[in-house]
Amino acid sequence: MKMTDSVQMTVKRGPDSWNYFYVTLGFALTIEGTIVAMITPLLFPWNIAAYMAVGAATIWLFIDNRWLQNKLVGLKMRYENKGR
Repeated sequence: MKMTDSVQMTVKRGPDSWNYFYVTLGFALTIEGTIVAMITPLLFPWNIAAYMAVGAATIWLFIDNRWLQNKLVGLKMRYENKGR
């Protein structure tokens, strides 16, 4: 190996990981929808706008944020390796 050589690292998520992300995203969006409907006493256009803003942030976190994806995979692995 020379000093000019570099190492490239990439993490490829398999279909099982992506399915897990999508399922947890669905649960998170459902819970957020319930919370927004209960907490914000907003009328028609404002409650939809609040849910869209919160939902967009959540979708970004689950799909594009590597830190959250690593935490979710770690939680899944810890749960699967737990003794039953």
